[in-house]
Amino acid sequence: MFNKKRVISTVLILLMLVTAGATGFFIHKVQANQVNELNMFKKLFVILDLVKRSYVEETDADDLLTGAIDGMLETLDDPYTGYLPPQDFENMQEEFEGKYGGIGIVITMKDEQLTIVSPMEDTPGERAGLLGGDMIVGIDGVDTKGMGMQKAVGMMKGEAGTKVTLTIKRLIDQEEDQANKEKENGDKFNKFDVEIIREDIELSYVSSEMKEGNIGYIRLTQFIDHVGEKVADEIDKLHKEGAKAFILDLRNNPGGLLGEASKVASNFIDKGAVVYVKERGKEKEAVPLFRGINSIDEPLVILVNGGSASASEIVTGAIQDNHRGVIVGDKTFGKGVVQSVVPLADGSAVKLTTAKYYTPAGRFIHHQGIEPDVKIKYNPDTEIDDQLEKAIEILEEKLN
Repeated sequence: MFNKKRVISTVLILLMLVTAGATGFFIHKVQANQVNELNMFKKLFVILDLVKRSYVEETDADDLLTGAIDGMLETLDDPYTGYLPPQDFENMQEEFEGKYGGIGIVITMKDEQLTIVSPMEDTPGERAGLLGGDMIVGIDGVDTKGMGMQKAVGMMKGEAGTKVTLTIKRLIDQEEDQANKEKENGDKFNKFDVEIIREDIELSYVSSEMKEGNIGYIRLTQFIDHVGEKVADEIDKLHKEGAKAFILDLRNNPGGLLGEASKVASNFIDKGAVVYVKERGKEKEAVPLFRGINSIDEPLVILVNGGSASASEIVTGAIQDNHRGVIVGDKTFGKGVVQSVVPLADGSAVKLTTAKYYTPAGRFIHHQGIEPDVKIKYNPDTEIDDQLEKAIEILEEKLN
C-alpha cells in the first residue's frame, strides 16, 4: 500500500535536489550538512519504484508527487497554506482580476469544515441567501469532509448558466423551531440544499453614494490592486458633493492584498504604522502608511461583520487603535496571518503562510476577531439596515 507519510517526509529533499541541479554550491552544502535528508530522499525512490512495479493498479508519477506535496502541506494544519496545481493557480489569478465563472462566495476552512466567509455582493451566492458562517457539507452530492479548499473552489466554478447544488449546514438559534435540525456539540443546525446557477462574476470593488446629512458612504468589497487609490478618488468625489463625514463599509469583505490595506488605511490615518508583521525568527516589522495618499480628518465610521476578514481587519484595527473612528457592527472574522504565493516553473504555485500580523496596539486577532465599539446584529430578514442606520446616527451626532 502507498505510504503517504514516508513520501511526505521526503518531498522537501526532492525539492532541494531539483534546486541543487542548478547550483553546484548548493549541492555541496547539501552533501556536507544534510546527509540524513539525502538518506530520506533515497527512500522516496525505493517507495516510488515499489509502487510503480507492484501496486495493484497503474499509477501516475505526477499524481504521486502531487499527493505527496499535498500531504506535506496538510501536516501544517493550516487552511491558508496549500499547493495550487496550474489550473487552480490560474483560477486564483482570474479571481484577483475580478472575472470568472462561478457563484461568488469566499470560503475558508474553520474547525476542519469548509465554511463561507462571505458571499460577494450582487452574485448568485448572495441572491441564493448564503451567509457568512454557513458550512458547505456537500457539493453536487459529494461530501466535502476532508476536501481541500482548492478542490472545492474548482467544483463550484464553471461556465455561466450551469447549475451547482450546495448542501449547507447553518447554525440556528436555540429558540427556533424548524424542521430538519441536527445537534452537534450542543448546537443546533439546519441542513438544506441550495441550487445555484453559475454566472460570469465580474466584480466592482469600490462604490460610493451620498447619504442624508452630508454623509459620504463608501463600499469596499475586496482589497485588490489599486483599490486604495480608488477609495481616494471616491473620497474626492464625495467631498465635491459636500460630504462632511464618512462611512467605510467593510462588511463581507474577505480581505486581499496587504499593500492595499495600507493604502486604504492611509486615506484616514496620518501617522504611525498600519500594522506590524512578524515572520519566523524575526522581529516585528511596521507596515507604514502609503505616502502617495492624503488622509482626511472628517468624522468616520467603519462598518464590519463576521465576513470582514484579513485586510479588512488590518484597516479596522488601525482605525480602532488610533482612535480615528467608530467601529460599528458585529465581531470580525479573525484572520491574523499573511500568505505568500510562490509561482513554480510548471505553472503551479505554493500558497504559504509566512507571517503573523498585529494591530498597532499589538493585538493578535487570529481566531479572535475584532470587537466593534458599537455592537449591532444585522437582520437579513428586514429591509432596514440597522448597522448602517446606527452609523449615520453616530455621524449626525458628531456633526451636530
